[in-house]
Amino acid sequence: MRPGRALKEVLTMSDITLEINGRKVQGSSGDTILKVCEKNAIVVPTLCHFGGLADIGVCRMCLVEVKGARGLVPACTTQAMDGMVVVTENDEIRDLRRSNLEMLFSERNHFCMFCEKSGDCELQKLAYEYGLDHISYGFFWPELPMDISRKYFLYDQNRCILCRRCLRACEELAGHAVLTVRDRGPKSMICADVDLPFNESTCVSCGTCLQVCPTGALADRKSTYIGRQEHMTKTRSACAFCSVGCEVEIYSRDGEPLRVEGIFGQGPTSGILCSKGRFEPLFEANKRLDRPLLREDEGKRGLNLNEALSVLAKKIKEWGINSFAGLISPRATNEAAFQFKKLFGDNVFLIDSFSVPLGNASIEEIDDADCIVVVGADLDEEFKALSSFVKRGANLGSTVVVMGSAGAKVDIRATYRFHDEDIDSLSEVMGRFSNPLVVYGPGTKRSVMEFLWGLRPGVRQLGLARGSNIRGIEKLKIKPWKKNKGFRGLYALLGDFEVSDDLLGQLGNAEFLAVQSCYENEAVNYADLALPSRLWFERSGTYINTEGKVRHLEAIPEIALSLPSDEEILKGLIRLLG
Repeated sequence: MRPGRALKEVLTMSDITLEINGRKVQGSSGDTILKVCEKNAIVVPTLCHFGGLADIGVCRMCLVEVKGARGLVPACTTQAMDGMVVVTENDEIRDLRRSNLEMLFSERNHFCMFCEKSGDCELQKLAYEYGLDHISYGFFWPELPMDISRKYFLYDQNRCILCRRCLRACEELAGHAVLTVRDRGPKSMICADVDLPFNESTCVSCGTCLQVCPTGALADRKSTYIGRQEHMTKTRSACAFCSVGCEVEIYSRDGEPLRVEGIFGQGPTSGILCSKGRFEPLFEANKRLDRPLLREDEGKRGLNLNEALSVLAKKIKEWGINSFAGLISPRATNEAAFQFKKLFGDNVFLIDSFSVPLGNASIEEIDDADCIVVVGADLDEEFKALSSFVKRGANLGSTVVVMGSAGAKVDIRATYRFHDEDIDSLSEVMGRFSNPLVVYGPGTKRSVMEFLWGLRPGVRQLGLARGSNIRGIEKLKIKPWKKNKGFRGLYALLGDFEVSDDLLGQLGNAEFLAVQSCYENEAVNYADLALPSRLWFERSGTYINTEGKVRHLEAIPEIALSLPSDEEILKGLIRLLG
């Protein structure tokens, strides 16, 4: 089973029966003892184990007693057998686990009172559970380096327990295979590539390693120093940076996002995120537009929302609704798009978007392909989370074919690379495989698209749309904007979408321009009236991702008290217009 699919458990094996701690329990052939314990709510402590990763048994915390075995065995790497008799907890086991914990604490700097991970640390929780109030061994404490070269998170070797979760997650889940172990024994350290600083390595800062780390060795620069997760509010939502729609949990406090995590086994990418979705909401550098602004001779004047909507309604009534066009961002929610369409009817247009036909494959099917073809999509920049699926496939022996470029970090994994016009070679290579899958994006040329349409029915295809909700907006029959065809007024619902220079020029030429934006940007500078908008993690609503599946957004708490949603603003305008 591929690592990505291991997160979504598929049980097809026969049942087995074990005796654990005196009671009969069920498992499946091929399960480890630890897996059987997890299925039957039997708690066994672990540090190196993480669901979806290959077990290596290095932490020795899951040692159990098996009748007939010589000594204790690690539950995470020992296969469960029918009729096996297991004991997971007795004085001998508990003493040995405590001794293992003492050795971990003595090897490196694990002073909880000085550690920013205190309260959210798995090592600390086990220390409390096993009553670790003193250390029987001398402290070794080698002085190891910290790597603070990355923008979003740091790595402190002094708090690393060498569980290798990060290394395995980087390779088996994220597919990047950046991490390795340097040196031996007490000098062992996790390093990137050939011992490069992380900012000079092939690390893409996706943060998968950060999320699986059980200690304070990997720490993000935002949430780590401002409180424990138990003091934050957790909101489940979907990332809206691109059309993939990764499932996320957003940790926030007082309306501010502090940490974003993937939900392993859930959503289109089973918990794998990219640097944009995980970190960019936390490090917002642009100046927010937090109130309506009206252009006057003396400059721009702040208004309340009712005043701003009255100004806009008056102008629309004066010129007539057909004198206005609505321009909508491909990142607007379905709910906002519906209200915009209700307001302007056929005079609503989609801006700066490049759609592609909806394919017949899901993202998770990339894991099962023996040949992965990437056409017209820069996975390194536009669809970062999907690059993990392609790299992971290459790591496990799938043939990767790239037509044009899929981004430098994906191109290097390709077995074959073709120019856009070399369709015959692409066809010949694909014919060698029984289960190929094609990923095509907005850069796919028409001749290549026609070739893809003509492929045999069994070939799975995944079309990548640019813009998180372009699929949803297209369902409302909203057509692309090309140029102004006589509209005197323009209302641009931009949100957090960055428009092109060409569109900025068209906006600036309108007789009257209303802009609804998250930021005080160039479009707002051109606007006669500017209205505020929410960022994606501040919105509640739905959109349709590149697979054609509905994704649900949930606003972090307290945002509703300070900033109206896009659809609320549009409903208010519709009421004023009668």
